Formats: sequence, C-alpha cells, structure tokens
Amino acid sequence: MKIKIAHLYYDLLNLYGEQGNILALTNAFNKQNVDVTIDLLSIGDNKKFNKYDIIYIGSGSEENLLLALNDLKKDTQDIREYIKKDKYFISTGNSKDLFGKFIQINNFKYKALNIFDYYAKQNPVRIIGESIMEFKDLPPIIGFQNRACVMQNNYNHLFNVINGYADNYKSSYEGYRENNFFATYLIGPLLIRNPHFTDYIVKDILIKKKIKYQEITDTYEYKAYQEYINNFYK
Repeated sequence: MKIKIAHLYYDLLNLYGEQGNILALTNAFNKQNVDVTIDLLSIGDNKKFNKYDIIYIGSGSEENLLLALNDLKKDTQDIREYIKKDKYFISTGNSKDLFGKFIQINNFKYKALNIFDYYAKQNPVRIIGESIMEFKDLPPIIGFQNRACVMQNNYNHLFNVINGYADNYKSSYEGYRENNFFATYLIGPLLIRNPHFTDYIVKDILIKKKIKYQEITDTYEYKAYQEYINNFYK
C-alpha cells in the first residue's frame, strides 16, 4: 500500500523551504516501511483531492498567494468534502489565510475561500520570531513565524501558545483545526523541526489503514529537536 500526498502550489508557495515538510512526511512513512507517492500540483492542474491521504500547502509572497487563491476557488467544494472525510489537510505559513472569509491587505479585502469563519488582516508591524506551542499531550511544538497578517478566530484553535506569537494580540491561541485540517502560521519547516508532531499524523493515518505502527525515536530529527529544547526552552 502507498500513501498518496499532494503538494499544492509547490512552485508558488514554497517561500521558506516548505518542501521540507513533504520530505519529513515521506521519511517518516518510509521508516514504517510504507511507500509514498507525491503529486506536485499547481495552477491549471486537475486536482482530484479525494485520491490523496494528505494534502499540503505552504507559504509564499502576497502576489503568489493571491494567484493560488484565484486558482483554488474552483475547488472550494471539493476541499470542503475532503475535510469532512477526516483526511489530513496541512497548511503552514500564510496559506492559512486562504481558507477564511477574506484577506485584507493595504485596506483592500480579497475574498478568500470562505470555508471557515475566520479572516486575516494585515498588521501594521510584521510579526517575526520563534514560538513554542502546546498540542494535546505531545512535547512542545516549536516553530518560526514571519508574517504580515493577524488572524481573527474565536474557536477551533490548533495550538495553545506557551511562548511567542498567537493569532492576534488578544489571543493565547494559534492556528485552526477542523477534523484533520491543520492550519498554522508556524514555518521552520514545521514537520522537520517537530518529528513527534509528524509521527502523530503518520501514526493516525496508518492505524486507520490497519497498518502496524512502530515508534522510532532514535533519529537525528528527534536529537535535533531535543537539542533545541535543552538550549532554548526552560
């Protein structure tokens, strides 16, 4: 059996090396002796979402983000159906803004996909820096943020903020989750820096497919994560 992953707008929304998240997922599945196929999808491609186990989309410039938004609008209903089926859809960086009601940049509102009831507005000051988050009973989630917008959202939070930046200045939460749709401003790449979070996703998928999962933590990824925690998280 193969796991099928779609990397959306790999050519437009890869500003911070987000292909690293695809590599992390591939490596994690391979360690479980499970093969992975990856489809690189961009503007104009026929996106048959239902055939994938994971869909991933990363961050990009404002110009490229709007190009992707315009192309993705025709697939809005398919995305809704995909999320309802509890499959994994992972969005990092500013691609998170695509799935809300609108994106406001320079006082102009761009209508987004309107799949979820949140929205993004350009912040007067760019938000840049490390963040540490809490997710379920996993070890702390680490990541970097470099974004222009703040997000207004009152429910379905993905992370609790331990240290760093929340969705906005009044919140103590970051990200959005509905079923297995995970959206976060964290980059890094996120799944490279947090192997336990990657394995959380991999384990869940394999168990649902009735494939045996083996816990493997003696890896360079886990060692690098622990070094960061030892040095920067008190």
